[in-house]
Order: sequence, then C-alpha cells, then structure tokens
Amino acid sequence: FHSSPFHSSPVQSSPPVQTMPPSEKQGDGFGGGGGGGERGPKQRSAACRHALRILHWGPVVTVGLIVFIFYVTRAQVIIQGRGRVPGPVETAIYYFCVGMLTFCYFKASFGGPGHAPPQWIPKDEQERKYLQFCKRCQGYKPPRAHHCSACNQCVLKMDHHCPWINNCVGHKNHKDFYLFLTFVLFACTHSCVLLGPYTIRGAWYVFPRMHRFPAHVVLRLYQMVMAMVLALSLIVSIGCLWAQQTQSLLANMTGIEQWIVRKAEGRKRDTPFLYPYNLGWYRNVKFVLGSNPFFWILPTVEIDNCTKGSKVKDDYPQYEIREGCGKYDLTVEQLTQKKLKKERSFTVRVMSSFNVSILTSPYCIPLMCWNYGYYGTYAYPDCEEGRLSVRPGDMLLVTRVRRYWMYARKFSKPEDVSDAKESLEKTKWLERGWVPIGCLEKQWQEVMEKEISKQKIEKEKEPKTEEEKPVKDHVKVD
Repeated sequence: FHSSPFHSSPVQSSPPVQTMPPSEKQGDGFGGGGGGGERGPKQRSAACRHALRILHWGPVVTVGLIVFIFYVTRAQVIIQGRGRVPGPVETAIYYFCVGMLTFCYFKASFGGPGHAPPQWIPKDEQERKYLQFCKRCQGYKPPRAHHCSACNQCVLKMDHHCPWINNCVGHKNHKDFYLFLTFVLFACTHSCVLLGPYTIRGAWYVFPRMHRFPAHVVLRLYQMVMAMVLALSLIVSIGCLWAQQTQSLLANMTGIEQWIVRKAEGRKRDTPFLYPYNLGWYRNVKFVLGSNPFFWILPTVEIDNCTKGSKVKDDYPQYEIREGCGKYDLTVEQLTQKKLKKERSFTVRVMSSFNVSILTSPYCIPLMCWNYGYYGTYAYPDCEEGRLSVRPGDMLLVTRVRRYWMYARKFSKPEDVSDAKESLEKTKWLERGWVPIGCLEKQWQEVMEKEISKQKIEKEKEPKTEEEKPVKDHVKVD
C-alpha cells in the first residue's frame, strides 16, 4: 500500500482560519431556519428555498401518500358511510391526528434544525482547541454540531438528514419530527380500523365476480384496498423509525452520537467513556418535548425545547451535562477518533471501473454478480452513505473496510511538488463513498483479505467474560 497523505504532517485540532472582518466571521447568528445550499451573494430567497424544498421527491411522495389515505378514508367511510362509520368524537380525533401530522411535517421541514453560521469562530480562544474545524464552512463546529453534505451547513445537534422532509433533524425541529412520526402512526392505524371491515368483505366478494358489478364499484374498492395497503406499509416503516427515534429520545443521544459512543467504548482508554448528555430518561424526554408534560403532544413554538438545557450562551447553544463529565468530552473524543482514523487510513489505486448508474448500480443483480461475484453483490453496505463511481487510475484514501467493500475518498495529489507538507496542502479532495474491493488489483485484494481474516482471529481469541475481557485497541474495521 502507498503511505497515507495524512502521515506527512501532524493532525491539528484547531487549524488557522483566514483573517476577515468580525461581521463576516459571525455570519447571521445561530439558530438559522431551514436554509441550505449556496451562501453569499447568490443565496436564494426564503420563498425560493421553500419551493425547492417541497418540490423534492421526498416531500412529494410523503404529502401524496398522506393526502390519498386521508381522502379515501374521509370520502368512503366518513361521508359515504361504508365500512366502520365512526362517531362524532372518533371523527374529531381522526381529524385532529391528520391536522397535527400535517402541521408538524411542514414545521419540521420549513422550520429547520438550526445551523451554525459559516466561518464562525468562538470568542474564547482557549476553547478552540476543543472544537472541530469544518473545512467546508471554514469555521468551528459547536458541541454536538455536524456538517451535513446535503444541506451544505453545520447543523446543531444533528440527528440525521431525512429525505422525506428534505431537511435535517436537529436542535430545533427534533420535537416536530418526532410528533410527526407519532401522529402518522395513530392516523394510519385509525384509517386501517375504519377501512378494514368493508375492504376485506368487499375484496372477498367483489373481486372474484368483478364482471357482475359496475365499474365505479370496482374502482371504489380498488381505492380502499390501495389506501389500506399503503397505510399498513406506513405503519411498518414509520413504526421502525419511530422506535429508533424513541430510543434516541430516552437516551438524549442522536444517531451520529450513537456511532461515536460505540467507537469510544471500543477504544483503549484509561477510564471508561461516559456520554455527557444522558441525564436520565425523564429529563431526556423533557429536553426534547418540553418541560411541561401536558404540552408534549403539541408542537409548541418555543425555540428552547429544554428551557434550561439549550439556551444560547457564549455564542452557541449550551446543553446540560451529567455530573462527572466535562463540557467538551464528546468533541475531544471525536477529535481523537478522527486522528486515529487518519493514522489507519491508506491509499490504493483503482484498476477497474465502478459506475453508479442505472445499468451498473448495486441494485442491478446480474451485472454485479458478473463483475464482483455473488458475495460481493449481496454484501454491499445497506446504509445512507452513497456509492462512489471510480475509473482505472483513480487514487483512493481508504478509511473503512468491510468484507467485500471499502469506504474511500478520491483525491488528486500534485506530482510537481516535492515537499510533503506543501503536497498535502495542495491535495484536492473529491467525493467519497463505498467502492467494491473487486475494483483493486489482485495483490491488494489479497492483502486486505488477510487483514480482515487476522482481525476475525483476534476477535475469536478475546475472552467471553467481562472480567477477563481486555480493553480493545483502536476502532476495529467493520
């Protein structure tokens, strides 16, 4: 393997920032709404951003499903009286759930999670060494903030980027997103209860004898069957996401932070790592849903969901921490993990192309089996991280390795520079993603397979009991 370009100079936790006027450094302040994408003179207006946000495929599909299920339930059951006809109170509850899920959806999508201003620098110079530096925003990340490549901004308390709302879930809209999932489950379950009796009886009796019934009867029954199938599909899919969000809510731990904590617990250290923001399940729920339990089911307009724990002080939101933990424990752990990640990384050269397109995508089974084998086809990483198209001769910096895939980033290193430090500074980093190991030379594939086998043997030799189990060294290849 070639040596990693990261090895040519030590890793700095607080890189220098270009000098600029204070007004430009501070940006437009913390807590920006749902904006994203371009900044500066070409920044789009709020109306244009909202229009582009709702015209994305995610909101179009989500709103279309909600409207269709609600229309069929209301037209066929509540108005026409087919199926299990609800009473006035039950009808009001159904309308309340549909109205609340619609309001929470648009509030989570348009309200946004809150963003750190670009080129932001903390006032206290001492805390800069504890914070991460974002090269894309050219500024420091506040605690619990992460850069979203889709929004092109650093998001406060980022959980994940949700394509269904076409926005990130974070500091400001976490409650709105969680309530949206909750009301979707209630509304879809209620629709299935109302549509179920008539739809099942009609499908059992009408479909085998469709030639005996008018076309409008068959079409109406098709609508009810489709609405019920879509509602059941949403219950299953949204239910899994709701369970995951409930787990994050009870632990006060975002999806990104769960991954960081898992790596921190598997790394060699003198003292065990304590997650600093776990305050107990009741205080964690109050942090997101609000201090008053009577308003937990309402999308309140207060910006501070926790009142005490998320007030803006010293330039960025201050989150309440548990006893015995420091303010920068999580950010220092992130800096350490990134340093170890750079030390473990290596560069390889691509020998065969991998094109992420319709014909040669990982979902095209025959082509994948032909090019990368049966196991490489069915072992591709099923995650939100995308795939990377490569061509022969491309240089990749590999940071993670699985059995048949590797996570890498393309880079272009200047050849006319002899100094290693200057060469690192002029290196152009390009897109990143998962690439099949089959794209590499045969000798590199064999070396990577031996390394994976070695790690499996070491894992089998580990003691099974907690008392005899030693502390792991570094983060293992997944």
